[in-house]
Amino acid sequence: MLQNRSGISIVVCTHNGKNRLPPVLSALMDQSLLPGMFELIVIDNASTDGTTLFCEQFLSEAECVFSWQVVLEQQQGLNHARHRGLTVAQFDVVLFCDDDNALSRDYLQLGLSLLKDNPAIGALGGCGIPSFETAKPVWFDTYSHSFAVGPQSKHDGRILHDPAEVYGAGTFFRKGILLRFFEKGFHATMTDRKGNTLASGGDVEWCYLVQLAGYEIWYDHRLTFIHQMPEGRLRWSYYLRLKAGIASGTGRLLPYICLLKNHQASWFTFGFNWFSQAVRSTLIYFKFYVSAWILQKNRKPESELAAVVLRQKMTSYWKHGGSGFRHFKLLKRML
Repeated sequence: MLQNRSGISIVVCTHNGKNRLPPVLSALMDQSLLPGMFELIVIDNASTDGTTLFCEQFLSEAECVFSWQVVLEQQQGLNHARHRGLTVAQFDVVLFCDDDNALSRDYLQLGLSLLKDNPAIGALGGCGIPSFETAKPVWFDTYSHSFAVGPQSKHDGRILHDPAEVYGAGTFFRKGILLRFFEKGFHATMTDRKGNTLASGGDVEWCYLVQLAGYEIWYDHRLTFIHQMPEGRLRWSYYLRLKAGIASGTGRLLPYICLLKNHQASWFTFGFNWFSQAVRSTLIYFKFYVSAWILQKNRKPESELAAVVLRQKMTSYWKHGGSGFRHFKLLKRML
């Protein structure tokens, strides 16, 4: 049985991240929280670039004053890696730090203080600050949230829109909330990133679980971290793939949205919601398609983006209708 001490387990999930990790690990060495209050867990998610050996050498030579371990997770995918980190963590709070996030020096101390003072918090997010490898694209600021950077709310504290969510990078979760679902047989419906695929939404799913359990989602602008933006991510073609991956999970998340609106929602209620959303998304997509064809706007970047997102949402509702019913049934059994 794992211990459940008061403190923070930092989980860094990485796939072939050897070249991205040095600033991430260096920032963790400089944290102001007392060493006995946190641990570092690096999840090597089926890397082939020597990530495990690099991390072990780096951390050994740095003579860390906090405990650390490198854990191999052979099943590739960010959700699998995060779940593995959750199960081996020894503290009651888990912080998911991406392998390109350099946390500010007081990140752990401030986060732990907020969580201790506000027991209603189930997940607490911060503010990513982009660091560009090349010139920032003119469109970046408009769509920056998709890259896990920028403010996540206009105000600190509880995020009031319903349902609420924060991006997974730099987010604290209370371990016990999530583990209780997994111990009851919960299986994530979102696939999340896997290798070169950009499917997303695992962090959103976990935020929804937190709210189903009766806890709140918070944001604080003082929790800052540097988020590296390499040249490859700053291409419009990459952003279109990223948004397609995000939109592809829309239908999978419908069971959560339905239950968050009404914990007592029935199968009929879910079925009505699913059918309504599927039909509505189809009509919106074809209306856009016809309008774009008539007005010849389909070549503009904004229209290109809209086409990708609307098509993926429509496809997701129809494709995941059956699995949505099964997941709705699973969640109902756990509430």
